[in-house]
Amino acid sequence: MGLLESVLRASGGMDLWRLTRRFTLHASITGALCIEKCDSASLKELAVEGSTHNQAVDFTGFARVDLRALYRPDSVVLEAPDGRRLASRNAAPAEFRAGLKSVTWDELQLAYYCGYLIWNHLATPFILADPDFETKELPRTRKRGESLRRLRVVYPARVVTHATVQTFYFDREGLLRRLHYPAAHADAVQIAHMFSGHQRFSGILVPTLCRLLTISADGVPIAKPPLLDVEIFDATFG
Repeated sequence: MGLLESVLRASGGMDLWRLTRRFTLHASITGALCIEKCDSASLKELAVEGSTHNQAVDFTGFARVDLRALYRPDSVVLEAPDGRRLASRNAAPAEFRAGLKSVTWDELQLAYYCGYLIWNHLATPFILADPDFETKELPRTRKRGESLRRLRVVYPARVVTHATVQTFYFDREGLLRRLHYPAAHADAVQIAHMFSGHQRFSGILVPTLCRLLTISADGVPIAKPPLLDVEIFDATFG
């Protein structure tokens, strides 16, 4: 069995994924990246809703309890609880990504980053089976004494994600353990996502813990300080 096929099966299977339309979850996003880039950010109690097949994510409790953030690939909006638009920005995805390299972010930039971060987290590995993705299994590698299978993925331009080329690492059971790619927020920086706490929600396997680390020049993730810690407390797919 090919690597992607076994990973999809372990994650719940494509048949189940195709039946889903939306997800809801409660999560927190904390860490140095939020503090350094957007000092006002408090993302510890997020209610999140989104589409499983289109890049659309809505946050409630974003940065403060009375603020909503709506992410789309070409727009981001901040709303009051009554739906009043407080701020918005429209741009091509490439322009949004270029803006992430700025020294500081406003809340719109933070919402854009968190939107595609969460959406990619939930849609992986299923989106990798789309026909316009290029995938190639690489030789196995050992990390912390564990043999991991690697999948190199080239994303189509239509998908807003961390980088065009990313490398995924899966364990013997088909669980996603790592993701490596060049950073969007800084030049010449490599990022590692470390995944754990896998749980099934509505039959879909989700890593409930994800730590983002900078990778050192010798290829080893730097444990402290973490760039981000993402924790998913519960989720439903329907």
